[in-house]
Amino acid sequence: MITVALFGDQHKNSKIAAKHGFAVNIKKSTFNEETVAAAIKEVLENEKYSENARRLSLMVRKKPVSPSHLLVKWTEFLAEFQTLDNLVPAGTKLNVIQYYSIDVIAVLLLAVFFIVFFLYKSVKLACLWCCSRSSKKVKKD
Repeated sequence: MITVALFGDQHKNSKIAAKHGFAVNIKKSTFNEETVAAAIKEVLENEKYSENARRLSLMVRKKPVSPSHLLVKWTEFLAEFQTLDNLVPAGTKLNVIQYYSIDVIAVLLLAVFFIVFFLYKSVKLACLWCCSRSSKKVKKD
């Protein structure tokens, strides 16, 4: 497998594939005809990539617990214990103020209001001070 990670978790996934020995990574910045040709040659000529891919495929197929077995076990567990109150997330029991964080929003809005009010009063006071200073200067002949 040849990987070219572009964004998101692709970088991590391509590093994991290379670490497990079934992929060759090509960096986006070095992606060109030569690097792709070298990667293809490496994958085709080196048997370790196909061996590691076969081994991983076999491991996935022979997983100790199959998804269908897990489904049966969880269904039996649910049938035996009926309601599972201990598995209900705490977020389902929040009131409206807690759920929407109204108290936090109120504090932030209050802070913004006081900042705007303080700026308004400061500008108004500065304008009054400037206007009163200029009106005191009267020319005498």
